[in-house]
Amino acid sequence: MIFSSFLYSSTDVAAEGEPAEEFLKRLRAAGYYDMADAYLDRLQKTPGVAPSFLSAIPLEKAQTSIDAAIASRSRNQQDQAFEKAEAELQAYVDANSSHERASEARSMLGKLQMVRAAQHMSGELDSAKRSKARETYAKAAKTFENIQADLKTKLEGMQGAKIDPVKDPEKASLRDQYRFEYLIARQNTGEAQMMGAKTFEDPSKDGKGLLEKALAEMVELSEKYEKYIIGASAFHKRGDIERLLGRKDKAIESYTRMLEQQDADPLREPKIGATIGLIKLALAEDPPNYKDAIKQGEEFEKTLRPNEKRLPITQELRIELAKAFVAKSKDEKDTKPNERKRATSDARQLLLSARKVDGPHTEETKALLADLGVQSSDETVELPTADDPANFDEAFKSANQLVQTSQLLNDQLRKLQSDKAPADQIKEVEASLVNARQTGVIILRRGLSMIDSESDTTQVNEARKFLTYLLQQEDHFRDSFVSGRFLAQNAPGTDAGLVGGVLALGSAQKLITQSGDREAEYWLKELQSVGDYLIRIWPDDPKAAAAQDIMVRLALSNDDFDASRKLIDEMADGPQKFMLARLLGQTLWNDSIRLLSEEKPDESKSQMKAAAKELQKGLDGISGGLVSTEAFQAALTLAKIHVRTDAPGKAVKTLDHPKFGPVKNRSKMDQPSASMISDLYRTELQAVVGLMTTSNDGTDKLLDRAAGAIDELRSNSQGADGEKRLVSTFVSLANDIRQQLDTAPPAKKAKLVDAFQVFLTRIADSTDDKATLQWVGQTLMELGEASMTPGKKKADGQAAALLKSAADTFTNLKDPSEDGLANRFLLGKTQRLRGEYSSALNELESVLKQKSMMLDAQKEAALTYEQWAGELDPKFAGRAYKSALSGGRPGPDKKNTIWGWGRISQLTQRNEQFREIFFESRYHVALCRYLRGKAMNSDAIIEQSIRDITGLVVLYPEMGGEEQKRKFNALLKQIQQAAGQPATGLK
Repeated sequence: MIFSSFLYSSTDVAAEGEPAEEFLKRLRAAGYYDMADAYLDRLQKTPGVAPSFLSAIPLEKAQTSIDAAIASRSRNQQDQAFEKAEAELQAYVDANSSHERASEARSMLGKLQMVRAAQHMSGELDSAKRSKARETYAKAAKTFENIQADLKTKLEGMQGAKIDPVKDPEKASLRDQYRFEYLIARQNTGEAQMMGAKTFEDPSKDGKGLLEKALAEMVELSEKYEKYIIGASAFHKRGDIERLLGRKDKAIESYTRMLEQQDADPLREPKIGATIGLIKLALAEDPPNYKDAIKQGEEFEKTLRPNEKRLPITQELRIELAKAFVAKSKDEKDTKPNERKRATSDARQLLLSARKVDGPHTEETKALLADLGVQSSDETVELPTADDPANFDEAFKSANQLVQTSQLLNDQLRKLQSDKAPADQIKEVEASLVNARQTGVIILRRGLSMIDSESDTTQVNEARKFLTYLLQQEDHFRDSFVSGRFLAQNAPGTDAGLVGGVLALGSAQKLITQSGDREAEYWLKELQSVGDYLIRIWPDDPKAAAAQDIMVRLALSNDDFDASRKLIDEMADGPQKFMLARLLGQTLWNDSIRLLSEEKPDESKSQMKAAAKELQKGLDGISGGLVSTEAFQAALTLAKIHVRTDAPGKAVKTLDHPKFGPVKNRSKMDQPSASMISDLYRTELQAVVGLMTTSNDGTDKLLDRAAGAIDELRSNSQGADGEKRLVSTFVSLANDIRQQLDTAPPAKKAKLVDAFQVFLTRIADSTDDKATLQWVGQTLMELGEASMTPGKKKADGQAAALLKSAADTFTNLKDPSEDGLANRFLLGKTQRLRGEYSSALNELESVLKQKSMMLDAQKEAALTYEQWAGELDPKFAGRAYKSALSGGRPGPDKKNTIWGWGRISQLTQRNEQFREIFFESRYHVALCRYLRGKAMNSDAIIEQSIRDITGLVVLYPEMGGEEQKRKFNALLKQIQQAAGQPATGLK
């Protein structure tokens, strides 16, 4: 439920008298909500309560109402409690806008409004319920917008860029908190708008306005704040909105970018959501593209972590994947009968797994299962019966046979599943296995109740070991833990005692993942206690390494890297120790990426160095001939670290290592995922490019290797969606190279450009693939633009050569249809950079005749007129500047195909989504008018350009932000000076 993150979020109360907050929490926890309300009513007259807590009583009353609503099983009582909470929160927000907890209250109000809206959309829907839900989502969006405005004002007042975190850490921390809350508010605003649109029966038609607003929020979050978790996660909702709007290609791009984000815990759920979105897009095709849907879904479903398997979004993934299998089961044309049976079985198993978890998906799951012939009672299994054993010995003998039987059945089940046997055959073996285990538990419990002083201690311990094992197999983890711990503590030094302890650890792990925060803390302490005991009693036994393994993983889950390292170092050398060292290295790598996203480069670099050390240690310790996929992944991560730390030679050496190198041993990998293969050859490509800039030897060999990596990337991206992902990967790589150019010293930059130009040319010569060729052209264009002398409008030298190659590439790919719009736009931009203004305008005109609302093309055309005017004789320049301002190239309707800066600014003025373009276009309006006045020697026009800026600042004092404001100020001073006025600027 949405309230899980803030049910107990109130700040600590430091009161020396009445322990108000603690007592209040206890009342709520016990379910005494009326008493909690009454207690809050009398607190005003109670001495010793902190003033800050007294002033927040209305907020605490609202929290009490929320808790009461969540605990209530009566829908009417729940509605009344939520209504009361909403009224209390609204009153508190209205009356306490400056209180220290006002931001918390507004956030609670917005989330509560979201829950209320969702309630209106549950059950049978009619127009009245939809309208009420829409109204409530609108209120939530308004609440979050108010939070945005308040936080924006606070951030602007703090002048964040001037805060020194070292000298003023508290202020810096507060600024970071405000930034985070601001981004959360933006995300919540977009989500409320999106959910509001979904209250319509046809969201894409009737809710389009809301979806466009929501999309604007998610686009800005994902593009401007991608380095933050909240920005990266926005790609998920962005894709959902684009899918609802019917923009399939855009949605695929957004979902793909989501899946390409770092593997951080907070991004796991958005990645699941992105996978769901891709499945839905594939199934929406006609006919349903179930192959791509199953490939996407299965690949991710296999990576689900234990703590993710009961999440609501995981059940949605299972349901959508089940739908894909159902679609496959109905395809009689391209599938065989056995394949269709297996597809039905796979769908059934996914839905049965989803049905085990309560949630909003339950009704849909039951309906889908019913379509497959599974009723809600089908999975009810009666407990088996067993004859009472005469004594403990008889019970032990029977249980021993049942344990062996269950192990044989388990082996048989695995074989049937690997052979993809018929579902009914698998189900029969599963039922027999459950029966054997449950019978064993009954017999062992009865037998253990008969032990006496004459019973054989070894047999008793063995019986307890069997019982612990069977309880764990049946998911009775509490009983299994108690039984295993008892055995370990009462049979120290024995094999049975050690096995019991190890089983207890496994059960405790399961309980931690299944429990709430409070209970999980208890089981964590229990696990640590048993783990320490096993290591102390069996320090040299290999089985005790399982305890160390669990302890290390627990320390890593709490980001306690020093404790993890200490535990690993204390282990004896062996496969387990070196595997855990690799795991530590992987975790340190993930943490270094997190630090980098939080703009902590020094800390990130230190963590990356530590990660490389652990990964190398873990890889060097590999012995024997078999290397696991996990080890190959660790080697890949080590190579990525070397690439990032400017050591491409080490990266290539790691990739090519004869034992664990993932490139060298590609054929030995056991079914690596498509994402791993893409990551592998992308990393190889980056390392090879890095070598090309640092070494003069073997350039041809490196070029051949780079081309081979490109081929591998292409072969791993089959189908229409695969090609789109390939383009996305190439564009991302091009951006990486562009970033290297931006920071490279001059000598290295020239070498980088030369080497990469040869590299790109080689690729272009060796393929007819349009996606690859377009990437080549775009990369050449970006390299050419980055190589231009600062301040120059027309490229020369190396930059001109690069742009010529780009133009030739785009020309060869020219397509007059709408499919060729992007290519012709890039060609037009390349021609402008080369100073071929007439040709550039011809290309851009052809684009705009087909898609006049393509703002990037309109801006590019206006800029082309502007730069062309700067090279013309003054008697012709004035006319060209006028075209830059007012547009040109009229169509059959006598309206200008190219709008010019003036019309661009008019059409973007009232749309918040295009605010940045509006201020950019207004800057160029003032600049072009000033330059036109100079060319025509007209003081009146120059005066008008001054008014263009001074009039704008009256309407928009912020002038689009600090950077734009500085540009406007500098331009205004320049114009004032040219007009013979004091150069006062914006003042």
